[in-house]
Formats: sequence, structure tokens, C-alpha cells
Amino acid sequence: MLIVIEGIDGSGKSTTAALVAERLNDPHGSPVHGGKTDIGPAGEETVARATRLRNLIWSTTESGTDTFGAAHWILLIASWYAGLARLRPDLAPDHPGVCVMDGWYYRNIAKTVVREPLDPRWVESLFAPVREPDLVVLLDVAPEVAWSRRAGAADTDTAGGFKDTEIGRWDGFTGPPRASFCAYQGVIRGQLLRMAGERGWLVLTPDADATPEAIADTIAERVRTLGGRARTPGPSPRALRDEAAGAGPG
Repeated sequence: MLIVIEGIDGSGKSTTAALVAERLNDPHGSPVHGGKTDIGPAGEETVARATRLRNLIWSTTESGTDTFGAAHWILLIASWYAGLARLRPDLAPDHPGVCVMDGWYYRNIAKTVVREPLDPRWVESLFAPVREPDLVVLLDVAPEVAWSRRAGAADTDTAGGFKDTEIGRWDGFTGPPRASFCAYQGVIRGQLLRMAGERGWLVLTPDADATPEAIADTIAERVRTLGGRARTPGPSPRALRDEAAGAGPG
């Protein structure tokens, strides 16, 4: 079973995913808190190719003047996920274990369509070869709450631990860091809520004082209740691909 915890930057995805994995008792072994950049055991050539692609995507120096454009980057990311789906046994639909992921490719889609006016259906169709999770949980946290958790409510003059890409500097948000973060992440939040409605995700809106442990308890209980029936409904990859046929980046 593949469970994905989604949300804006700073919403608590990583902490929640690790806690959910701890709470799920898996008869086929300990639940895995999976990493999206880990391909698992593979041959030397495969590891070398994966390393080059991973470094190209995630180790490239950030710059506000990206000459390649959003379509270039989302194609690279789609390529990574297509390979990941083939290389990781725990991501196979028939794998008996449980894998809890801190995010999937959905925020990449959201950030791409915010950055450039690309056709969202075309962007989503690029991920047709990738498995849909059995359950996606969207932590619907307000940007102001996410900022205060990491940076402090009064911190408006520094980035507070957030990267330029998380504050929206690449996407035309040029105000004070806190204001830019909240405005940019508010747009990303809207895109995630759109996908949640279309794909039937479980949306949780935690209270501002809710502990990560309490949130993880709620999600783990939902997974136990659904059991093998947890697959998230939504448009099939083939439907997205057919709808996008003939369409391009925009």
C-alpha cells in the first residue's frame, strides 16, 4: 500500500509521514517511510544513471533566471518518477507492504502551472506511467501557520529557513519574505485543493495547536479503517493522457 502525505512547504509532511509509518502495524515487515529520491537496490549502471538525473534535478544551483523553463524541469521530474515506479519494489501495486511517502509529484505539478501558463492536463498526463497512491492525505495548513512553525510569527525580514523557491522568488513574489511566502504558498494550496477535489484525496485541516502525533493518529486510523480499499479515486492515467492528446505545453 502506498500512502502519500501532501501539503504546502512547511505543512509538516515529513514529520507526519514518519509518525504515520511508526503507527501502522504491517504483517509483512515494518512500514517504510519512503524517500522519493531513493531508487533502492540497483545495478551499477542504473545507479549511475539515476545519480546523474537526480543531481540534475535536485542539486542544480538555484537561480531566479531559469533559461530552460518550467516545461523542461517538469519533463525531467516526470522522467525520474517513471523510473522510480519501475525500480522500487515497494511501489509496485501488488507489493504487500506499506510505504508512507512525504509528498509525491503533485506539488511539482502545482508549482509548474503556477510558474508558467501550461495546460494542467498536459502536465498531469506526463505522470501517466507512475502509480497512483492508494491514499493521499492533504494536510491543508494555512501558509501563515506554516510560516510561524518554522520561522516565527514575527519574522518578516528574513527567509526563516525557507528557500527562495519556497518563498516564490522564482515566480514573481518580491515582497518581504513572510508576505511573499504566504501569497505564493496560498496559490500552491489552491492548486493542491483543486487536485484533492478532482482525485478524491482525504483533506485534513488540523487545528493550529494540533500536535503531529495527533494528526498521525487520525491518518493511521483512517488507513486501518479503509484497509485494502484505500485507493484514491480520480482520473485514470489513460484518461489524462487521452484528454491531453494533441495538447502541448501551452
